[in-house]
Amino acid sequence: MKRIMSVLLIAAFAGLATLPQPAAAGVQFGIKAGGNMAKPTGADARDPLATLQSRVGFMGGIFLSVDLSRVLSIQSEVLYTMKGATYIANDDTYTDKLYADYIEVPMLLKLRIPTPVVQPFIFGGPTVGFKLQEKLMSNGEEIPLTEALFKNNDYGAIFGAGLNLGRNLMLDVRYSLGLQRVLAVFEGAQPDYKNGVWSATIGIAF
Repeated sequence: MKRIMSVLLIAAFAGLATLPQPAAAGVQFGIKAGGNMAKPTGADARDPLATLQSRVGFMGGIFLSVDLSRVLSIQSEVLYTMKGATYIANDDTYTDKLYADYIEVPMLLKLRIPTPVVQPFIFGGPTVGFKLQEKLMSNGEEIPLTEALFKNNDYGAIFGAGLNLGRNLMLDVRYSLGLQRVLAVFEGAQPDYKNGVWSATIGIAF
């Protein structure tokens, strides 16, 4: 995990050094970070014998935005994001946590209102994710995994809204809707369990 994060940081700084300078009209490179509230969806995501709780975690990475017109831009991102859920037995006999961390790569179309200083915008587009690590815990103890719990990749759609505050600061709220069943095949069946994540981020453009 540390090696992966080191590579991402090096890539971010390398990208920053090689991209056009801010004087290049319509091109922005930056960083963003924020919080996640992950809660899986699908028929098999809920257990009638347990309460499903969201996983609260971190989200952050880099982005590149290119203006297509005065109101339209395309934005690609590379984000580290934490997903999963907690199951608490209705009789309090166990607490199970299923965690999976991903590198997510959205490609977003952004439509903004070109007002002075503060610009509202909406956005949406596809995203793909690549699993970095996974963890299963029961009653506070990590359970060794002999086989993969989650698939190695995920895909879905992202939609949201936000504000540009001047040219260099932006806020957004988004929902990442998983479209792939992400749990590995269990006893010959594919559980209907998909990732779903609400996120709020702050971005700084250079």
